[in-house]
Amino acid sequence: MTEQELEILLSERCKTLDLKRKAFESLDDIFTENSNDKDFLGGFERTEIKPIFDGFKYQTDRRHGSTIIRTRIGLYVENQNWLENIEQIGYYEFETDLYGEVLDDWFVIEEEKFLKDIGIISHFQSMNKKLPVKYLRRNHLQYEFVTYISLVGTLFMSKEFEGAGRFVQRAYTYLETKSDLLDKDYLKDSKKFLKMIKEYLLGNELVSEKLKEELTENKNCG
Repeated sequence: MTEQELEILLSERCKTLDLKRKAFESLDDIFTENSNDKDFLGGFERTEIKPIFDGFKYQTDRRHGSTIIRTRIGLYVENQNWLENIEQIGYYEFETDLYGEVLDDWFVIEEEKFLKDIGIISHFQSMNKKLPVKYLRRNHLQYEFVTYISLVGTLFMSKEFEGAGRFVQRAYTYLETKSDLLDKDYLKDSKKFLKMIKEYLLGNELVSEKLKEELTENKNCG
């Protein structure tokens, strides 16, 4: 049997078992069952995610268990900077035996929407390159400000957006009287970081109305 003949045989087996349809139906059930869990999709809306069939995978001669077939569906969102204008943010795998009996499945979100949108890690890395090491000493005057910046990022990545916004406000309050004492390059990047976080929180309505008013009314906030 040639490689092409084997490929056709295996593909026909998957078609006979109707695995592609079953996998999509199972995925739809997962979406429905978790529709009220706002964190289930990593911050993405269901309408933003495009499930696309990625292929079948056979696994034979397994150390534990018999031969299996995995049907994989990629989870994508629109992104003009990627091939075919879509970017993968996760996947769903539907595992069966050679007779179509369901053995297991996996639903995985690999990208968090808020972290992906804002690119917070790269901003942190860039900002910390300009952070004077002496600011990390507890008794240093600027330790308080560095702590605020750190908590803004940590709380944002933990999706504790109200807390992140609160420390944005505290950082700006600190700068009202002490900005001239900070290293100029670090201050520039810090203010850029705070403004970026503030605008994202407000633009996506991720903080309470009270905090929104405080951030909007404070002239020092950006």
